[in-house]
Amino acid sequence: MAAGGAEGGGAAGDQLEEAYRRLMADDTIQFDLPAYVPPKPPAWAKPLNEFLSWFGPYMVYLFWTAVIIGALIIAVIVFLEAKGIAWRWPWQKAPGETPAEAEFRPDAATAQILIAEADALAARGKYDEAVHLLLQRSVADIAARLPDFLRPSLTARDIAGHRSLPAGARSAFAEMALIVEAALFARRPVGAGGWNEARSAYERFAFSGAWR
Repeated sequence: MAAGGAEGGGAAGDQLEEAYRRLMADDTIQFDLPAYVPPKPPAWAKPLNEFLSWFGPYMVYLFWTAVIIGALIIAVIVFLEAKGIAWRWPWQKAPGETPAEAEFRPDAATAQILIAEADALAARGKYDEAVHLLLQRSVADIAARLPDFLRPSLTARDIAGHRSLPAGARSAFAEMALIVEAALFARRPVGAGGWNEARSAYERFAFSGAWR
């Protein structure tokens, strides 16, 4: 049995060796592959490659600098929005930057109707409501004039102090705002005197050259 096994193993070895010789003798099979030679970059790309090789170690610093600057810009934008401060990109036109010939003021007919409604309220002794009506209409007029200026978070005092408004309109609006704030927060009745002051301020706001 041992001899038979040895003979069988020898025969198998001979067959394997014969198959190997036939495989190596087959010239249709390529065993020796040429070494890879990377392509040579064009001459115009040489300065760029040299720069990237030099700048490569610093790329991580550039990346984190860009991330920090982007985060700061986002933080500033969120802060301005939270404070109700109007902001714009450098290429955007500033609110209120319109030619002199495009001067705006509230529609005279609409303003007259509003004053008539406020007068009717004041005649019934509802001075607080009458003044508040004038202030609300003034805010609507400002929104029509400066649509990019108003923010939901802006208070009447914020609007009155903002430089986007011309000085005349800002002064008249501030008078109305102070009267309304005193009535709402200090519980100070407007009275006939406060109503007359607010009415006069709205007339300056609506009919004079306050928007020049």
